[in-house]
Amino acid sequence: MSNNESLVTFTTPMLKAIANPLRRQILNTLSAMGSARAADMAQVLDMPANKISFHLRELAKAEMIVEVPELARDKRDRVWKSAAVAYTTGEVGEREDDPSGMAMGAYLGQVINDEQRRLHAAMVHGGRHYSGEEAGEAKARMMTSDLMLTMDEMRELIRRLEKVIPAFRKDLEEGKVHSSQPAGDREIWHVMTLLNAESLLNESHAGQQSSQNPK
Repeated sequence: MSNNESLVTFTTPMLKAIANPLRRQILNTLSAMGSARAADMAQVLDMPANKISFHLRELAKAEMIVEVPELARDKRDRVWKSAAVAYTTGEVGEREDDPSGMAMGAYLGQVINDEQRRLHAAMVHGGRHYSGEEAGEAKARMMTSDLMLTMDEMRELIRRLEKVIPAFRKDLEEGKVHSSQPAGDREIWHVMTLLNAESLLNESHAGQQSSQNPK
C-alpha cells in the first residue's frame, strides 16, 4: 500500500486489528493529528507511551499506519501517520479470506456501539447546552438532509463527500483556515457520514407499532 492513499477498502487483517477498541481510538487520534510519535499520542490520550507503541506496531502490521522517516529526529525516532485518508467497507465478496463476512460483521457491531455512545453523549450535551445548563460553544453539531436519488446519483454524492475532509485537512495544514483561537486549543472532533435509504428504516420496523413506524 502506498503512503496516504485517499480511500482504502478494509482488508480482513485490518478489521481484525481494529477489533481492539483502544486501537480504533489510537487510529482515529493519529488520523486527526496527521502524524505523531507514541509519546505525542500518550499525552493526548493520557496513556503510557509503551502501551501506545505496542498498538501502533499492531496497526502497522495490518498496513493501517506507516512510518514517516522524513519527520524523525534520528534513526531511533519513530513518527507515524495513517496509511489512508479514509477507509471504506467495500463490496460484498471483496475479502476472499472472509467469505462469511464474520470479520466485517464484528467490526460493524463495534462501530454501532461506538457511534451509539457518541450520539448519546452528543444528545445529552445538546439538551444541557440549549437549556442553558452548559455555557459556551456547543461541542456537537448535527446536520441532516433528504434527497431523491438513484443508485448512480448516490454513488456520485459519496464521491463528492469523500473529497471534503481531505481538502479541508490540506487547508488546515497550509494555514488557509482562519481561526481566532491558537492551534494549541484544538481538540479531536469526530465526523461520521452515514447515507441510508429511508426504506431501510421502514423495513427494519415492518409490522411494528412504534415511533419509528407510526403507521
